[in-house]
Amino acid sequence: MKNFIVSSRISEDENKTKHLLYDIDTLEMLKKLNILITPINALNKFNKNLLKDTDGLFLMGGGNINKIEKKKINEIRDKFEKNLFRYFIKKNKPIIGICRGFQNIVSFYGIKLCYIKNHVRTSHRVKINNSRFIKYKTLDVNSYHNYGVKKLPNDFTIISKLEDDTIEIAEHNTKKVLCFMFHPERKMRSQKKIIEVLKNFIK
Repeated sequence: MKNFIVSSRISEDENKTKHLLYDIDTLEMLKKLNILITPINALNKFNKNLLKDTDGLFLMGGGNINKIEKKKINEIRDKFEKNLFRYFIKKNKPIIGICRGFQNIVSFYGIKLCYIKNHVRTSHRVKINNSRFIKYKTLDVNSYHNYGVKKLPNDFTIISKLEDDTIEIAEHNTKKVLCFMFHPERKMRSQKKIIEVLKNFIK
């Protein structure tokens, strides 16, 4: 069983108490992947020593990055996730960016997001091109986002994009980084295939 850092949502209640939240879909996906979450508190000072024995990183979805929606909890989460990304890419350990996580990765490199329409509560068939990690030619995936990526950092390759030029899947050219704009933890027609992809990716 592998130990991964899995980023979480941050919420704040009426008493200004902050909470770190994992949704049921994420926990079910991690169970299928035989992954344990290594606890690390996004609200504390970043501590690299807590990461030494971990095997990889999931930057999960849920909500917007701070550049899109200015909130203190978004600012905290963005900074925490970027510190995690910086650490894990240097160590060349597996990194999976999902929706918001993908957006935060490209933001790390200074890439701007674009507002898009018709990408919320829908599905897409995506074609796979020249992937190091995905053997399938097409996948049927879900979609739950208002902001997308149309440009990648120089070290990344487009694996799949839609007719509106928004990128659905990207990979780092040399490091073990895989980014999805869809949600592999949520129901979709190709969910079993994506779980298989992730199992092979994190080996």
